[in-house]
Amino acid sequence: MKNLAIGIDLGGTNLKGIIMDANGSSRHLTRIPTDAAKGGAVVLENILKLIGILIEKEGGSGSILGVGFGSPGFVDANGIIIGGAENLPGWKGTRVSEAIRSRFGLVSTGANDVTVAALAESKFGAGRGVKNMVCLALGTGIGGGIVIDGRVYKGTHGMAGEFGHIVVETGGVQCNCGLKGCVEQYASATGIVNLARRYARTFRGKSGLAKLIKAGGTPVTSKTVYDHVKKQDPLALKVHETACEMLGRACGFICNALSPDRIVLGGGVMKAGQVIVDEVKRRFSRYCWEAIAQRTDVVAAECGEDAGVLGAAALVFEEVTV
Repeated sequence: MKNLAIGIDLGGTNLKGIIMDANGSSRHLTRIPTDAAKGGAVVLENILKLIGILIEKEGGSGSILGVGFGSPGFVDANGIIIGGAENLPGWKGTRVSEAIRSRFGLVSTGANDVTVAALAESKFGAGRGVKNMVCLALGTGIGGGIVIDGRVYKGTHGMAGEFGHIVVETGGVQCNCGLKGCVEQYASATGIVNLARRYARTFRGKSGLAKLIKAGGTPVTSKTVYDHVKKQDPLALKVHETACEMLGRACGFICNALSPDRIVLGGGVMKAGQVIVDEVKRRFSRYCWEAIAQRTDVVAAECGEDAGVLGAAALVFEEVTV
């Protein structure tokens, strides 16, 4: 009986894989290096290597329904990377599902890494109990995922959920995507650090964060900023308010468009905790219909670093049939 799925999460540093059943019970969690700098062909071969390791640990592929994978960028219906993964040189155009089928004879399906993380939150984490939810991952950039009627929504060519590029400030900070004022430039880990550096240049009050930035030498991260938020540092609080204001605008726009039951905030920035959730909840209702805001909750993600690999495996049970 084919009642198991392999899930593969493609990260910039490591590949992570599991074998999971339809109830979310997983085993054989395995990590190997991605070797992203060596190019797309090497990354693909490492994915195949990891799948082989998992099959060996399971004792064969007889019970495997299929392989699901989450990848940076856009993944089309045929499991081909069609763009959006600039941090993985040579990854665009890679025919992932075809390679898996050729090597192992297994059906494969894939999606953007935050899309599969949203599916994991829907089934096993902060989205349980609701049919419609949106997930935003606040990391180096900002990614997004959408679940509608309990099923992940990929959009045409796998491009849905690019919430990091919602313009929240007309004529604002230049974004790598070519637009100006994208929320990613204010509320991602990179955006938060850039805000802190920009504000520190003209900040005149007493601030340990400003002093640290101006002194140089010590790396400043979003964690650094939020450690200073805990201390009520005035510069850190200004950065926090701006980041959450822009994130609140984006959430309001999303609510008007999709009216989800729940918005789930995840990613590395959310290690700062409830302080971000509370501030976004306070602000997002200014940017959408009041009746929609009253029916939309904002919560922190629960699946943590395993969201991608759990969601990738769950995608198999959603999309692959025997």
